[in-house]
Amino acid sequence: MMTRKILAAGIAALALSSCSTITHTSQTAAVDTQVYNLTVADMKVAAKKDSVTVDWKWNPLSTISLSAQKETATHTLLGKSDADVLVEPEYIVKRRGLFRGGSVTVTGYPATYSNFRAMTADDAEKIATINGDNNIVVVNPVLSTTAGKVVKKKKPAPVLPLRKREAVHYQFVNVLGGAVIDVDGTIDVGYHFGAMYGSYGKSWGWYGKVVLNSAELYQYEPDSDSDYKRKWSPSITLGAIKTLGSGFSTFFGIGAGGYYAEEDDDYENEVTKFSIPVEIGFMKRFNSINVMLGATYATPVAGIGSGNINPFVGVGYSF
Repeated sequence: MMTRKILAAGIAALALSSCSTITHTSQTAAVDTQVYNLTVADMKVAAKKDSVTVDWKWNPLSTISLSAQKETATHTLLGKSDADVLVEPEYIVKRRGLFRGGSVTVTGYPATYSNFRAMTADDAEKIATINGDNNIVVVNPVLSTTAGKVVKKKKPAPVLPLRKREAVHYQFVNVLGGAVIDVDGTIDVGYHFGAMYGSYGKSWGWYGKVVLNSAELYQYEPDSDSDYKRKWSPSITLGAIKTLGSGFSTFFGIGAGGYYAEEDDDYENEVTKFSIPVEIGFMKRFNSINVMLGATYATPVAGIGSGNINPFVGVGYSF
């Protein structure tokens, strides 16, 4: 009887367990099925090194970093060799001293890209077993996408090839001359001549000018054979140059010097007095030749007369 009860209990338990169901759930990660599409190109490297030296001048109104000077030298060498990239570049920087500028010499192997194409199985094998010749390079990888999210490739902004860039910076020396005209009309017209040196680039520059002004002045002296004497008045001017484009630029400056005036109405005594000249002008560059036109107003700081107006023209050389 006991044996039957145990057997019946076992059968009941087995029946209950066979009717239950156990369910398990889990999450799986999204699988990226996008294949990278690469572009490859051949790079031809020159067998011999090439070099070029680029000088820079000191400019008090602008500062160009050493890295920019190196980049300019690299661009110059690429343009000289008609190349796309410089392999193993080496730079030698020389500074001439305070306010004297310097130079950068770059040396390297010029190289060019050619035969741009989609990567093939043969290209992939070569890249995987590259032996150091560096004649195959990988450029411009295409972005991959993941399941459920698409990443769009942005259109790259156009970039000017390195060998097409060039730095624009000039120094110049001009000679000039013109008239010395008294605003009041009491002094006979005289003349002036001088020289102008400066430096300018794509935006701003600077210049310095030295001038000698001359006029015949009436000064009454009882014991003198002539009451007219030629007087000389030097002046110096510092100023800024603004590049306008197409070879045109404008300049303006301020300085110190002298002007001519009639000091005494009774005796018509004509003298030279201190002045702060201000000026404005325009310059045009034709290749390496400069022509300019301007005028200086010698202000009457001494309070006598109305000052002088000195128009001038000039010609010079840019380098």
